[in-house]
Amino acid sequence: MVPLIWGLLAAGHEVRVAGPPNLLPAITGSGVPGVAVGPDLDFAELFLASAIGAGSDEAVTSDGAVARCAEEMVNDLVEFGRFWRPDLVVHDPFNLAAAVAAQVLDIPVVKHLWAGDFTEMTPVQDAVATGDLVRRFGIDRLREDSDLVLDPCPPAMQLPPGRSPRRPIRFVPYNGVAEHPPWLRYPPARPRVCVTWGTLMFEVDGVDLFLAPRVVDALAELDVEVVIAVDPRSRPRFGSLPDNALFADALALHMLLPSCQAVVHQGGAGTTMTALAAGVPQLILPAVVDQRFNATQLAAAGGGAIGAPDTVTAQVHELLTEPRWRAGAKDLAEHNKTRPSPARVAAELPELLVFSQ
Repeated sequence: MVPLIWGLLAAGHEVRVAGPPNLLPAITGSGVPGVAVGPDLDFAELFLASAIGAGSDEAVTSDGAVARCAEEMVNDLVEFGRFWRPDLVVHDPFNLAAAVAAQVLDIPVVKHLWAGDFTEMTPVQDAVATGDLVRRFGIDRLREDSDLVLDPCPPAMQLPPGRSPRRPIRFVPYNGVAEHPPWLRYPPARPRVCVTWGTLMFEVDGVDLFLAPRVVDALAELDVEVVIAVDPRSRPRFGSLPDNALFADALALHMLLPSCQAVVHQGGAGTTMTALAAGVPQLILPAVVDQRFNATQLAAAGGGAIGAPDTVTAQVHELLTEPRWRAGAKDLAEHNKTRPSPARVAAELPELLVFSQ
């Protein structure tokens, strides 16, 4: 949501971004004012514990990560809302606390999707929608819709919309602070393949989710340059690198991927959409439910393939040599460029909300 926030600030609006205290460095590091709500949360523990092994019938339950996060944040968020009196709440698909706060404050609410609308497959059970999360504020039931949904995902990858009006928005990558290294100024001598694995998978011990080291070893068989873009804390898991591999230091994905001919990753929404915007063929090795959804939608749209650890070498070779993969990825990137920019959507947002109500 950072590019939209920048657009709102540039349009003259006041913006505050609320989140747990341990997210404030990331929030303020993007150049926007942050507000701490609730206690520090261990997102790896909360979300991965509920996501591993989940199926397509997964729901938001009172003992699940989504509801638990909302329980921790909602009181402080509503208290801040009553103090600051915003005119609008914008939230990501699984932030129930924001949806509750907007309903309590009786103001419009906008849901900003990450990619394909995985929430269409994730109903909120009655125990949550009518439980203490809302009743403590005198509300009988949580709203099931939004005043507007901002959708960055190409139709070929998206599920049919629900009851809320949708507005397309261009996906503009934001990957945090970054540096532009000298070596990136020059074209690679061999096809460049990026290996990245998101921000949570390496934190899970005892579960075979962080497959990046295995992928790097498999790509040693190919005549390619492998650039590894991972959290520096995960480096010890790689051991000695093959001769054709190197780590990317302080390098954002959106800077690296335009120089790549393929990317191998876990299937997180941010990585999937950043590679889509760059027009790079993707090989996704998903492990949890949202990653499997992203991989399935991308493969159906022709922008990449679903992989497996034992076939990575052959599948990456195919991505590099079969023109259809590059063509499919390019088509998705070109469509993304035709969508309204976050700056344009930010400028039009007041009128869009009036029109949608």
